Amino acid sequence: MKESASTGTLYLVRHGEAAPLGGTVLSDEDRPLTPEGERNVAAVARALARLDGDVKTILSSPLRRAVQTAEILASARGGATQVKVTSHLAPGFSRRELLGEIRALGTGVSIIAVGHQPDLGSLLSHLVSDSKVLSVAIPPGAVLRISSAHGQGVSSLQWLLSPEALHRLSL
Repeated sequence: MKESASTGTLYLVRHGEAAPLGGTVLSDEDRPLTPEGERNVAAVARALARLDGDVKTILSSPLRRAVQTAEILASARGGATQVKVTSHLAPGFSRRELLGEIRALGTGVSIIAVGHQPDLGSLLSHLVSDSKVLSVAIPPGAVLRISSAHGQGVSSLQWLLSPEALHRLSL
């Protein structure tokens, strides 16, 4: 039986557009969001808050651009949402450990997980498909909504929205 996130709703969010390496940015871990990335994530945050106001926890990769994305998502919710930085979303994360952390948050809840490519695409593939070759390219700032059937190991992709589509929803 496939592993499932076992939550009510899991949102996978790829961090916003990040600055390239160079200049004062010396490591991949320290790459911040660009000003455009910040604006796009703010629009995504407003739209996502309208689409699901019940999110109480945002899990984030420890990399700077992901933490910034998570903090912007949380601020659009008026402070009622906790950001939890976890190594289980760092590049190359263990799917099993991440899903265990998500399950520990409880069933019937909405959770946002902010991370990176190609790991989020691989996680999506695992959750919704038995195919080992399914590859999903997730653009910066995109949001995917996945629902789970508790205890049955069944997940389904409900939608994937680009930052542009979410921006239109946030107006």
